[in-house]
Amino acid sequence: MSALPLVVGAPRLRALERELVERADDLALFLVYDRPERERERPGLWRTYFAQRCVSDEQLDLTLAAFRSVGAYAELFIGEQAFMSALAERRLQRLDRQIKVAFNGIGWGIGPDGFMPGRKALVPLIADAYGMACVNSDAHACAVTVHKFHSSLVLDGLGVRVPRTWHYRQSHGWIGSAPPRGTRVIAKSTYEAWSVGVTESSVFSVDETLDARVAEIAGSIGQPTTVQEFVSGREVYVPVWSCPERIVAPPLETVVTRAPGDPDAVLTIEDSVRGGAVRYRRFHGPAELVERLSQTAVAVLEIFDLYGLARIDFRVDDAEQLWVIDIAIDPGIGVDSSAFMSVAELGFDHPAFLRAVVAATLGAKGLLGT
Repeated sequence: MSALPLVVGAPRLRALERELVERADDLALFLVYDRPERERERPGLWRTYFAQRCVSDEQLDLTLAAFRSVGAYAELFIGEQAFMSALAERRLQRLDRQIKVAFNGIGWGIGPDGFMPGRKALVPLIADAYGMACVNSDAHACAVTVHKFHSSLVLDGLGVRVPRTWHYRQSHGWIGSAPPRGTRVIAKSTYEAWSVGVTESSVFSVDETLDARVAEIAGSIGQPTTVQEFVSGREVYVPVWSCPERIVAPPLETVVTRAPGDPDAVLTIEDSVRGGAVRYRRFHGPAELVERLSQTAVAVLEIFDLYGLARIDFRVDDAEQLWVIDIAIDPGIGVDSSAFMSVAELGFDHPAFLRAVVAATLGAKGLLGT
């Protein structure tokens, strides 16, 4: 059980967002995001659909407007190098704003001809070096939670139910054992979001073709492959906030539009690139099940010491057992994102939601709501 209170509803979030608006004249927000043109820097980024996964210009404009409209200073930096240069020149330090915050929008694109593993941890480290807060979790959480194999081992070791998980590297083979024959599994990328590496053939029963299948996936995306035992059931996303009180927003069930009602359906990278492939609806289940979802999401948040906004993804099987399948420390914040759609049920419009994401981090750091 959490040592900090689990808040039902969002009065704390509302209060923090209001205080941020009241103190907007003191706030400077630095958005650090990759842009599609960065694909030219690293030839292997195309393997992970890097350009397609970059946040749209429209979404960035909405984010900037949500803060500028209330009087905050907000600036976009294209990648970490531009952000570091502005700091090295001391331009950002000279801004007459008391509260300075970096928003870590850096993505992935991991591989020998892409970026190094752990690069999402860079912005929090830079921000800390210059005395700034960084939205949505620290460097350690940014490094370990995006490694699906390592984070699954941590959760399993601490008693959180996760599917059995294995790890394959092209240069080494299996790390430890391979999944046993007959096991139904799903193979996917180790570091990426957005279903990178997942195709309609990624779910299969282990047989003599296992190594060839997994090696092909690893080769196509240029990075290690994580293999998990496949859990059939409903896929449920639980947004959870730490500010520092724990706030669990309404869980949402994901529906793959090409296969609604299919408990074996998975979202593929082709679905994600095409757009409109998934929709969200309020998760309906027994109160006891919803409570277990909430408590497990908070347990995961505390295991990795996450703050601000995160999202814990589950599969709920026919026996109503909960299986944690992913940790999103950087859930999407667009108008069609699950995080916003969940909080919208609590009465937030999109600009207020965007401000609440930053306000939650400031609350967690003791910079608001003290």
